[in-house]
Amino acid sequence: MSASDVEPTQEPVLQVYRIHLRSDEFQFESEVRATQVDREDGWTVFWNGNDVFLRVRDEHIVSLEHLD
Repeated sequence: MSASDVEPTQEPVLQVYRIHLRSDEFQFESEVRATQVDREDGWTVFWNGNDVFLRVRDEHIVSLEHLD
């Protein structure tokens, strides 16, 4: 098998999001890099490839902006 027979591995594309969170205990604003963002059952879930690295209750999200 030659190098031309091997399919290139595709790295997940990281997209940039600006998130602003607030609750009674904290306020947080930052840029987050994720390959995918899902919303399900009152949660917003941030993915890096096949791994979830952040889950936030929707009630705490003041704003979420896709920057790319």
